[in-house]
Amino acid sequence: MTKLYFNLLSVMVMSSLLVGSQTAEWQIRYHNPHFPGKCTINSKLVLNAGVTIKDPTHECRQIVCGRDGMVVFQSCGVSDLPRSCRFGNYKHPELPYPQCCTRERFCSKKKADP
Repeated sequence: MTKLYFNLLSVMVMSSLLVGSQTAEWQIRYHNPHFPGKCTINSKLVLNAGVTIKDPTHECRQIVCGRDGMVVFQSCGVSDLPRSCRFGNYKHPELPYPQCCTRERFCSKKKADP
């Protein structure tokens, strides 16, 4: 049992190191008494403790199933952009998390003064 939690912690730490300060994480408990010890996200998505998957409901997010239904969602987070820019779509949503985090950027060009 200790090895399972060590592996889960290792995955979480490595994911954080890979993405650095560009991650956003939140934690919620998805416990269902019909599936003890598992993370029951919904009726079609039930994960065993220690399992990490790319979220099938989002273009670029990861789900980490912990102990007793505790789930950590990891997403790409927020990056600073100049005021004249905005984010577009994810460039490669087919890639695993966090490699899928790269997004298109659209920037308006400043008009030259006459």
